[in-house]
Amino acid sequence: MNNKRRAAIRAIAEKLEQLSEEIESIRDDEQDYFDNMPENLQGSERGEIAENALDALEEASSNLEEAIGNLENAAE
Repeated sequence: MNNKRRAAIRAIAEKLEQLSEEIESIRDDEQDYFDNMPENLQGSERGEIAENALDALEEASSNLEEAIGNLENAAE
């Protein structure tokens, strides 16, 4: 692989890292929202929606981290 393609891959990995950080920030906000809910609401539909969002955001973040790792490996 030539240097131009390596640089392009690294640039994509950096963009994905920024997106991952944004997702983690949103996930942290959602976690704070859930944690500050009264216990009776945490077990309600509203709480379940928040938990499902947390799970989805965590999975998205994990998938991005894996993609970043794959791109970094490709650029070596």
